[in-house]
Amino acid sequence: MKTAVSTRAIKPGPGARCLYLGSREHKRVSCTAEALVVTNASAQTLRYPVARVARVVSSADVVDWSGPALALCMRAGIGITWLDSRGQAVGSIYPQTRSTASLATVLELWSEREDGPERYQNWLKRCRMDILVRWRESQLDSVSPQQWESTKREWVYNQTFAVHLPTTLRSLCLAYVASQLASYGLTPQLWGPRIENIDLDEDLCELLWAEMNLATGALADNAAGAAAVTALFERWTARNASALTVHLACLHRTALKAMHQ
Repeated sequence: MKTAVSTRAIKPGPGARCLYLGSREHKRVSCTAEALVVTNASAQTLRYPVARVARVVSSADVVDWSGPALALCMRAGIGITWLDSRGQAVGSIYPQTRSTASLATVLELWSEREDGPERYQNWLKRCRMDILVRWRESQLDSVSPQQWESTKREWVYNQTFAVHLPTTLRSLCLAYVASQLASYGLTPQLWGPRIENIDLDEDLCELLWAEMNLATGALADNAAGAAAVTALFERWTARNASALTVHLACLHRTALKAMHQ
């Protein structure tokens, strides 16, 4: 017998609480149009209106969920977390509360706008400036005002600063950037309205190298052999896995703002 589930949104009301479905007794969760129906091994049934459920914590070992019951929770905005017999979380599901265009789609549309390439360069300058500020703060005793102004003028604004990236490290960094871009559905290049290319992978590679220099200084220059350089890069990326994500998240926000102006 199939359960008819309403397709209209049902939101938790005032006073909604967490529903705990635990203990060692087997349970099955089904639903009506507006309530979760929990049946235990003794065929006892309890109904929980979803308007009174804020979230659910469920045993992963003894509680069986029906598809319609899961769908009802998602439509009602109710997240579910499953715990194992030791009380450790083994997984969660949450409703999609909003529809946001993917990073790949936003960047493709944004770069094709007449002002897309210029806005992209402004974003890149801001990222470089943020890195440069952190570099100065970490080197207060060794960076002179003249060096600061010169580096800012050449790297941030004029883009004539030669980023010293050893060949082996450049290959590793580009490969890492390429794999991360692929996970977002992005290609290494974007294309402007006049078919001019924007080298996203090269720009992100140089940003990561600048980030890396803050942490390693001249270690990369002194590392001997591909094995040592590879180990250095792998250690840095393991400790700074969010660096590229932060840049892409900033780019996503920047593009979204521009698209809605």
